[in-house]
Amino acid sequence: MKWEIIKQFSAENKRFFSYGDVIAEYPDKDRSYLSKVLAEMVRAGMLMKLHRNVYHIIPLSANPHTYSPDSPLLAKSIMNGKEYYIAYSSALHIHRLMDQPESKMMIATNRQIQPSIKTIAGKEVQFIYHTFGRFFGYGEMWVSTQEQVMVSDLEKTIVDAVSKPQLCGGIIAVGKAIYNSNERTELEKMFYYLSRNRSHAAKKRYLYLSDFLGMEWTSEHERMLKECGSSISLLDPSGLAQGSKNSRFGLKINIELNPLKDSMTQLWCP
Repeated sequence: MKWEIIKQFSAENKRFFSYGDVIAEYPDKDRSYLSKVLAEMVRAGMLMKLHRNVYHIIPLSANPHTYSPDSPLLAKSIMNGKEYYIAYSSALHIHRLMDQPESKMMIATNRQIQPSIKTIAGKEVQFIYHTFGRFFGYGEMWVSTQEQVMVSDLEKTIVDAVSKPQLCGGIIAVGKAIYNSNERTELEKMFYYLSRNRSHAAKKRYLYLSDFLGMEWTSEHERMLKECGSSISLLDPSGLAQGSKNSRFGLKINIELNPLKDSMTQLWCP
């Protein structure tokens, strides 16, 4: 029965499956018997139990005592059919805009998951809840020769980054990402996403960094800037409310950027 389960899900190209999937495949088998078989497969190093009722097939060539699935695939297995996308620093890494992702795997969800930070299969995972209005701009991306996972597209990754730079390595890392993705960015989509995101602070950070880095400034940039209102936001939301006020962009510049401009505009070559 153990190898039958392995062959069945491998033939369906399912490296991850749930207890419910097993029940559906073998409806004539007693449920307590199937639970016992799965537990034996975990003890034998054939399966890894990622969390409640979700299993991962350990490759035959891997050491079951040290093996851990790649983080993007782990995210896919954790959500197991629920809506999600890999986001923030993890998405920046997949889009080749960050050489080293933060230690946590960042997953955006449209449901609140508690606790929001969990350790699963030896990896730290952070779940970030997005309301319906902010849960958009994602799709499947290939992360291996066999597997696709849900990832925020390039423009949504940047929009999320200017919304919460503290989840992307800080405002300097976000500035680098904006600059290094410039030639790949669809500006029309970027402006649409920024408007749909409904955060004036995120718009102002994106516009300010684009201007600061000497990127193209269009009438659409100017239009969006005029729509941002007169409130003052922090350039770095994780920093103190101090520094000079930039009235044009409605930002308090609470981080020193000039000494870092050269590093922000230095194209990173992965």
